[in-house]
Amino acid sequence: MKIKSFFGTFVDYFLILSAIIGVGFASGKEISIFFFDFGQASLLGLIAFGLLYLYLFYVINYIKHKLNTNSYNEFNAKLFGKFCKISNVVMLINFAITSAGMLAGADYLFETFFNVHYHIPSVVLSLIIFVLLLGGMGKIKFVSNLIIPIMIAAIVINSIKNINPANVHLEVVSQSGMMAVYFGLLFGLNNFVAALPIIFETKLKTKGRAAVILTICAIILMNILVLASNNFSTDMPMFELSANVSVWFYYIYFATLILALFSTLMICSYNMHLILFKGAKSKFCISLVVIANLILSQCGYAVIVKYLYVLSGIISAVYILIMLVLIAIRLIRFKAEK
Repeated sequence: MKIKSFFGTFVDYFLILSAIIGVGFASGKEISIFFFDFGQASLLGLIAFGLLYLYLFYVINYIKHKLNTNSYNEFNAKLFGKFCKISNVVMLINFAITSAGMLAGADYLFETFFNVHYHIPSVVLSLIIFVLLLGGMGKIKFVSNLIIPIMIAAIVINSIKNINPANVHLEVVSQSGMMAVYFGLLFGLNNFVAALPIIFETKLKTKGRAAVILTICAIILMNILVLASNNFSTDMPMFELSANVSVWFYYIYFATLILALFSTLMICSYNMHLILFKGAKSKFCISLVVIANLILSQCGYAVIVKYLYVLSGIISAVYILIMLVLIAIRLIRFKAEK
């Protein structure tokens, strides 16, 4: 039983990571924007991020037991009450934008580096997602436990090879402390949304949740140190710097970016299917999700990143904040009932 429990913990550990660690982590773009740009104060942002996740994991786990919910849909219905349908629409918009962004991003990467046109990558990824959704959460867990260790290994190798302790330099940016904390919290809120429905599919205990948080914080810290050790000129610095390791590793890291795109696409597509059709293994229902994401991705990577991602970020932050307020109200009621 202990071996089975230990294995189950690892399966859930990688599943949660697959919902949080995406292409923004692997490319270094999000770390650069939300942390590195604040210099030494970026460490304050990292601490704020870690504390936020400690609280979010704890309070979600606590309230789901108090509300006696076994699924995200039950949790959403009990927490938001008569407004749960509005909540579902908001979450669907967010997941659809993210999914479309991943598909468009795959087309952009393959067109840029391999001159592949006609949306072939996004169509291929969509077909794979269709097959995985037919297999349900079991397939999702299996795939996440295959690709997340590879992603983490590639990020760690890239970081170790590119961190030069003698060259690490984080500037002191005046009046950046509070902004660093704000951006650290905003980054945390934005990335937690995709993990929220997935949390109800796991049975992680306190140590497992702590391991997830420590892993994410370690990756962010390594990214910061890499960026502080090197000069870079693109908006995907970790990918750019992977060429310093070797030519072969540069292509391996390209594959890592594709895996990161796919991981996020897989989780967001599953979340959409869960909210819309309660995870029903219907080819018609799954086709609707896959086709909707594919159509939205035709807006193009540039348009999605410039306009829709901003909307998605606002939606994510506002949703989590409203959810926390409603949870706080519930907690006050629970204490009053005692």
